[in-house]
Amino acid sequence: MTRRMRITGGFVVALLMACLPSVAPAAGDANADWPQYRGPQRNGSSPETGLLKRWPEAGPSLLWRRKIGDGFSSIAVARNRLFTMSADSDKESAVCLKADTGEEIWKTPLGPRFVEEFGDGPRSTPVVDGDLVFNLTSYGALHALRTSDGSKVWDVDLMQAFGGHPPGRGVGSTPLVHGDLLIVEGGGTEGKAIQALDKRTGKTMWTSQSGPAGYASGITVTIDGVQQDIFLRTGTGEIVSLLPSGELNWKHAWIPGAIAMPLFVPPNRIFASAAADVGSILIEVSAKDGKPSTREVWSSRGMKNHFSSSLLVDGYIYGFDNASLKCIAASNGEMKWVQRGFGKGSLIAADGMLIILSDQGVLALAEATPDGYREHGRLQALTGKTWTSPTLSGGHLYLRDQDEILGLDLRSGGAAGSGL
Repeated sequence: MTRRMRITGGFVVALLMACLPSVAPAAGDANADWPQYRGPQRNGSSPETGLLKRWPEAGPSLLWRRKIGDGFSSIAVARNRLFTMSADSDKESAVCLKADTGEEIWKTPLGPRFVEEFGDGPRSTPVVDGDLVFNLTSYGALHALRTSDGSKVWDVDLMQAFGGHPPGRGVGSTPLVHGDLLIVEGGGTEGKAIQALDKRTGKTMWTSQSGPAGYASGITVTIDGVQQDIFLRTGTGEIVSLLPSGELNWKHAWIPGAIAMPLFVPPNRIFASAAADVGSILIEVSAKDGKPSTREVWSSRGMKNHFSSSLLVDGYIYGFDNASLKCIAASNGEMKWVQRGFGKGSLIAADGMLIILSDQGVLALAEATPDGYREHGRLQALTGKTWTSPTLSGGHLYLRDQDEILGLDLRSGGAAGSGL
């Protein structure tokens, strides 16, 4: 307790509540929502507990499976609904499904289909905020839709509005909700590369920085009591911190090419990583003479995130060094273990475990420990190219490739065999 109980009855109630077993949030519980890319905190980690620590041979129970269409968009979950994006023969659409059955609730066309050698369709992940869901197409058209029926509230063509151009692989970053603002790095000249829009109207509130649109999504962190939005800029290589007003807080020069998101290492450090033999860096933010400054703590070529972002558990960073899953110490970058065989996969963390998805649809469960790779379950969940990060909500895991989407129950097992 953080303060003294002055009323005896209050103490008794508090004591009884402390003795009750914790109840993990159920599917449909707002506390279990995964409303944006990489979860509630955009860091790949879930606070959920009560999940299976070891899977039976047949794997977790299959809830449902259905066709979804082209695209790499991940899945957001809010109030027992799934939100993602997909492409059919000629257009990209926002899609809403029932979380418990996979049944389609609505589908809203957003713009032309993006065609690219490594896979067609949308890249960005929807962001749910209250009664709105924000969707960004591969060509940079930003749409605010009503979660209830998919009807359009507003839309802005970021490329046309701010003078940017879609990157070669398509616009892939996910917008960031910060209070009343929706912030996105859409690219642009003359200080218009990062844009903040009123999330209710789409009106431009401020712009900042210059340069091309990137692939990495931003995060919000608080360092020394200062809330700030961090962007790892693909085109310029800079790690940039902006205040909620849009004012530049600090900037740290690095190497262009990052796709993976930056990772916050509390209380005041930022981890960044990129492929193409770039490696990773850990910087520390501190106040000097009343102004924020940064310094490099360490750098390494031993963790090169491609499109899959790393995550942090108890002082250790887990992520894909290109096609090798690794655990490294956040304090100094020292490698603790390496596990191959997942290709360029992705992962999330929950309840002391890693949920790992290979780029060919193999799903595995392993302990989140620096003592070695310890696997507690594996199954072939999907068969297509699987470059989309998993989503966890209310004990249910949602996966997709470029053809199918499915739901698994991570609190029960043994009934998935025929479906998987």
